[in-house]
Amino acid sequence: MSKNLDFNDFDFKDRDDAALKLIENIPSDMLKKDDFLLLALSGGGAKIASDICEELKLEFDLFFIAPILAPKNDECDIAMVSHTQEIVTHDALIRSFEIDENYIYEEAKRLYEDKIIKWNNRYRKGELLPQIKDRCVLLVDEGCESGLSTMCAIKSVLNMGANKVSLAIPVIADDLFHQFDLMVDEIFTVHKKRNFISTSYYYEELEKIKSKELLRILGKSNYFMINKKES
Repeated sequence: MSKNLDFNDFDFKDRDDAALKLIENIPSDMLKKDDFLLLALSGGGAKIASDICEELKLEFDLFFIAPILAPKNDECDIAMVSHTQEIVTHDALIRSFEIDENYIYEEAKRLYEDKIIKWNNRYRKGELLPQIKDRCVLLVDEGCESGLSTMCAIKSVLNMGANKVSLAIPVIADDLFHQFDLMVDEIFTVHKKRNFISTSYYYEELEKIKSKELLRILGKSNYFMINKKES
């Protein structure tokens, strides 16, 4: 997204820069001591998680979340469904649009079968999710806007029995920071924004990571769990 540079400076050049700045705010000794598993919540999150793990020598994996869109509006997320089929809804929007809850559950089932399973086959080679019970988990993404996907991931991982759940997000809305701070053990961030605009607004470069690029990122990492399992 373009900006008027007379009034604004970018907080991050790109995802590599965001990862470096985020690492400075992460207590590496604690993460290593507790053998944290990092879970990336998006393609951009995977790039940042990969950079963090390269520095801290920790494992990371992918945790897929798909948005459930409002009927006839493909730009409005009204809910999220996760890799473990947990669902988180935006209740105010659902009431406002008078959306039947059956639509939410039917879409969640369709998205899980049509998208999440296919993503798992493509990027994780069809493997089952790693054992989360009693582990310390760090959820990683490139930014946090509505908070629905982050909330869905937190709910999913807690229900899987994680011992500790923390977040690592370079930039986050201030109100969401305080909301999530009541739900997780730690939040590691570089910037909390009172008037959050969009994740892309704070990056000079934030091109969408396409399938081939994500496969390249995962394929070259020694810390992606699927690669470690194969070796």
